[in-house]
Amino acid sequence: MDSTSLSNTCQCVKESLNHGNMEFVETLRCEQQCMEEALSRGGTPAASSPVEFKQSYIEQLGALGEIPPQTPRAAVLACSDARVPVLDIFNQRPNEVYEIQLAGNVASAECLGSLAHAIENLPTLEGVVVLGHTGCDAVSVAVDQFLSPRPEITAADSSIRSLVNSIMPSIEIAASALGKKTRFLSGSVPRFTLDRNKLIKTVVFVNAAAMAWKIQEFVNRLQRVVPVWYGIYDLASCRILHVDLERRDGSLLFGLGNAPGVIDLDDVASSMAQYLSKMDNFDAARFSTKSLGPQEKSTWDTLSMRERTAKT
Repeated sequence: MDSTSLSNTCQCVKESLNHGNMEFVETLRCEQQCMEEALSRGGTPAASSPVEFKQSYIEQLGALGEIPPQTPRAAVLACSDARVPVLDIFNQRPNEVYEIQLAGNVASAECLGSLAHAIENLPTLEGVVVLGHTGCDAVSVAVDQFLSPRPEITAADSSIRSLVNSIMPSIEIAASALGKKTRFLSGSVPRFTLDRNKLIKTVVFVNAAAMAWKIQEFVNRLQRVVPVWYGIYDLASCRILHVDLERRDGSLLFGLGNAPGVIDLDDVASSMAQYLSKMDNFDAARFSTKSLGPQEKSTWDTLSMRERTAKT
């Protein structure tokens, strides 16, 4: 396959994943609307009924006793958070995604080894996704260690420290963007007060983007090269988001974004700082329901997503 054909195939996979997320959100909206309408009529929501089963296990995994080949279209490095169901989020079927889940979606040495194996041995795989998510516990733990360092006391502290250290560079980038020109005391508590919630939200994006950059640099040295994308799964709206690095004006876009260059990570952080400043009073959870008013929707579209003009 020549480079043009490969690029077209990879772009189709990316668009398929983005479209799958849109379908997932629409399914959730329809289900919520049905529940609200039942309540408005004075009734009670019907007992949860199984969603129409669209996956064919026989088709994808073979009949009992058969062992089909692996045919994933994309590899996804996601957080191990139980609220992040990777296949459902992208509306994919079994055997379509090569899943790697690790707290904080950290690109560890073991993760890179798994990706190298998949890319070089599974010809159907045409892209890698790093999927972070809002409210990430691993990021929160790392941020708390950054804001108020404490020594290792227990065995758990020692084990977690490796995870924290992997996220720490992203925290420093995010803190610099939020704290602007304020300097840090190396190895001690920062000499200024940062908004913990804003720092966590910013680090979530910077960390996913940084891991995507790290993986793309790694993949570029393999015998077979595929593109790397990143996105943040918003637990409130169930949409996947990424920072708009074309305008760099504090806007987010729906869907997966391309892995940024290392020099772009500062811009990811500063864009998130701008975004949080503009959206302080906007409740993302309301966007996922039909109660969103025209003015709020306009604010969301204008300041945040601009989905219609975004380039896939």
